[in-house]
Amino acid sequence: MPGTLLIIWDYDTALGQINSTMPYNFSYKPIYEEIENVEYILEQAGHFGVSMTFACVGFVAEEGVFPFNNPEQIRKIRSLGHEIASHSWKHEWFPYITEKQIERSLERSKSALELCTGEPDSVKGFVPPHSRPMSWYSKFSFSLGDRGLYPFHKGSDIENILRHLNKLGYGWCRVLKSYRPVWDKLYGTPVEEVDFPVWEKSSGIVCVPQHYTGFDDFALKYLSAAIEKEKAVVIVGHPAGLSRQKSESKEHFDRFMKEAGKYISEGRLSATTVSSYIKTKFEGSQPGGN
Repeated sequence: MPGTLLIIWDYDTALGQINSTMPYNFSYKPIYEEIENVEYILEQAGHFGVSMTFACVGFVAEEGVFPFNNPEQIRKIRSLGHEIASHSWKHEWFPYITEKQIERSLERSKSALELCTGEPDSVKGFVPPHSRPMSWYSKFSFSLGDRGLYPFHKGSDIENILRHLNKLGYGWCRVLKSYRPVWDKLYGTPVEEVDFPVWEKSSGIVCVPQHYTGFDDFALKYLSAAIEKEKAVVIVGHPAGLSRQKSESKEHFDRFMKEAGKYISEGRLSATTVSSYIKTKFEGSQPGGN
């Protein structure tokens, strides 16, 4: 059996970029670059036969003023066979917003993206903005970086987010690759560099492990391991990152895609969307093992 590549893009879009960075550093240049980078990603995906998942800030799907609203590009992404997932309504910091705001963000982003593509109930995935919360209280895993404490801040617990997702008809949520109890973080053995934790289902939602962010040498190492072990690897990228000289740069992305394309042509790798993978591997059963 071949390995499986799942690429998830955190498409922050204009409003998400403003809410992701210090607002006083605002500039239109990175916003336009991000839009252009999505077009480049789509070209490369088509060239190498790679299906991807784009988690989009819902506000962009509304009809309105470019570049803050860009529904045409969302429709183009979907028309090329890629998956559209939610990246919240406006890239909120979930650990610190109210329960009502959590539900409204999840609900409106889903409905806006589905209305844009004309496909009811097609948005099944959710990618938390800022990768927060990082705390999972039922697993005794805590992160002070969430800047919120459950139950005073309901959005600071992954399990609570999963319950809302299930209620609104979502099917999966991306989480960090491992949640470790606080005592294990302090006194346990280090997590293996390249590891493939068991996929799990909680509150009716498939938890998709985030293995690595970027396309550099370590991403290639993960790709090789996925093929060798016949596993699914989840690689995360940000379209804006292609314009930065870091692990998500265009140079690294081009090399990664060429390597993935070679493996695909050899029949050693398949590249698909998250929902397609879940449907193939886990439909009607409890996720586990991959």
